[in-house]
Amino acid sequence: MIKKIEIQNIKGIGVGTPNSIIEFDLYPNKPLVFVAPNGFGKSSIAVAFKSLKSTRIDLNKEHYYQANDSLIPQIIISIEDGSGSVSQLVANNSTNSISSKFDHFVINNQVFAKAKKNRIGGNVIASAKLEIPEIVLINTIPENKVFSYSPAAEKIKVGNNGKALSNISNILSSKRFIYELSNYFAILGRINGEREKARINSFIIDLNAQNGTKDYLLNWIETNKLSDLNQAQNLTQIKQIIDKYDFGFSRESETYLAALQLSSIYNADSVLFKKACKTSAYLLQKQTFKELFESFNSTWKEFKPKEKDGSLIIQVPKVNQISNGQRDVLCFIALLQKARFKLKKDYSILIVDEIFDYLDDANLIAAQYYVTKFIQEFKEEGKKIYPIILTHLNPYYFKNYAFSKQKTFFLDKRSATINPHFRKILINRNDISIKDDLAKYHLHFQPNDVNLRTEFIALSLKETWGESNLFKVFVDDEFTKYSLNQSDYDPFAVCCYIRKKIEEKIYSQISDPAHQVTFLSTYKTKEKLRFAESTGANVPEVYYLLGIIYNDGLHYKNNEVAIAGKLENVTIRKMITEI
Repeated sequence: MIKKIEIQNIKGIGVGTPNSIIEFDLYPNKPLVFVAPNGFGKSSIAVAFKSLKSTRIDLNKEHYYQANDSLIPQIIISIEDGSGSVSQLVANNSTNSISSKFDHFVINNQVFAKAKKNRIGGNVIASAKLEIPEIVLINTIPENKVFSYSPAAEKIKVGNNGKALSNISNILSSKRFIYELSNYFAILGRINGEREKARINSFIIDLNAQNGTKDYLLNWIETNKLSDLNQAQNLTQIKQIIDKYDFGFSRESETYLAALQLSSIYNADSVLFKKACKTSAYLLQKQTFKELFESFNSTWKEFKPKEKDGSLIIQVPKVNQISNGQRDVLCFIALLQKARFKLKKDYSILIVDEIFDYLDDANLIAAQYYVTKFIQEFKEEGKKIYPIILTHLNPYYFKNYAFSKQKTFFLDKRSATINPHFRKILINRNDISIKDDLAKYHLHFQPNDVNLRTEFIALSLKETWGESNLFKVFVDDEFTKYSLNQSDYDPFAVCCYIRKKIEEKIYSQISDPAHQVTFLSTYKTKEKLRFAESTGANVPEVYYLLGIIYNDGLHYKNNEVAIAGKLENVTIRKMITEI
């Protein structure tokens, strides 16, 4: 579990700045949605991880905090193991211990503005257009190498009973298997170590002492030698990888002999073996990209991987030839698949920087589908992935965030917190004993007062606030704190004040007593305002716009940080002053 991520001196994040510490319990294999307003530093988080190389942080000069490249950029990740012990991994401009534990990948928007200059008459006119650079899927296409494998030669190496070996050409041609095997070169090499090699040589001597057919020899191994072979730990590990695939082996002895041949080929020429593995992995990745794009995009035939200048790239159609939604999702799945091949360690961090914020409903669902598949693949492999989605949209209100197991974290931790007594009122607001009167007298404007002390006592609510006039004093005081820029105000009380004040101001415009009664009895502020307009009242548009805030702020969803974040927005503050 990741306990804390600390970033220092990178882009908009300095040492000790409010956005420098992300301290939450982050569990793997589920979407982790980080919510913060624009300007908070979400892109700085993405830049921090994108600059993280295998041995150090390699930061562009313009990405240093306050453009001061004398400052030391740093990322610190605190992790907790199964026993509760917490340790730190640190990366800066001279070292990186994070890479010993985590792979990482960053996905962000690929669109940029390109300036174009045209000379018209004697004047140079500059214009800009949106473009998408080529997405490099694989930086370097490897040499085209094949495995040096001869079934006959391997049988000769074993001796007169080499006939027990099966032809493993199908294993070497399995790109998916070879891709996984590429993570175990060290294991293949250790099979050739002195102790394990002696054990294997002893096995071969005993095998060659037998007489009989291939089937007889395999049965003999099953009966007499499996326990010995199990003691060859490295060979057994390669055998277990083979077991995960269906290569037609029906007996353990066949799988062990296949592992033995893989070790023999590797240790005969490890350089060639590794190059052949790179070739196989490249062909797998190229085919995977091709199939992915074909299955996703049936209308744009040219959206497919191409080899160019020694790299495998994808050329995204020009912005005037494809919809923004199509373009963004195509780029996203291309980069997501690239991440799939890059993230090989048991633990990985994926950063998705605001890609979801600009997609329409259908494409947002499509993007979430691919992320869900991405997570599931890691889980099935027994790996742990931390997919961190950076966004300024609050998933509590934007229902298109449909991940079933997502965890939402608000990065902008305001000091303002809800009064615990007010929290209890909102939690109990639908209790039948107070529901109607609480809404009418406490949470909406009402020129008269009500006394609900008895009901409040029964629900263990603050007794004095049962009197609506005393509750109004609390709300007014909290709004005063907010208006004076004090930090300890209750954001929910401020929302309540705003709603009540708006309704009061509109009520004062209604002169007909019958219309006043209808206004007060109308359910929901928006409907009250619409009714008032129908009677001739002037309702400023800002009253409707603020409804997004004051309505959210009077339905408790453990969302005080989000509400406070909205109230602290400079423009929102200006809008509130207009009432």
